[in-house]
Amino acid sequence: MDDTVGTADAPEGPFAECVLCREPTEYPETHKGVTLCPVCEWHEAQRTACSG
Repeated sequence: MDDTVGTADAPEGPFAECVLCREPTEYPETHKGVTLCPVCEWHEAQRTACSG
């Protein structure tokens, strides 16, 4: 049985900090641009979706 199934695409740390709450994100530290954690990404998407 192969123990590496599903882990090939998983990024390895260290992870960049969220620019809003300072929690770890899903992005590596080398990621360029604004990095948001999943929670802050969701809140930002909700905020911009309703600003119509």
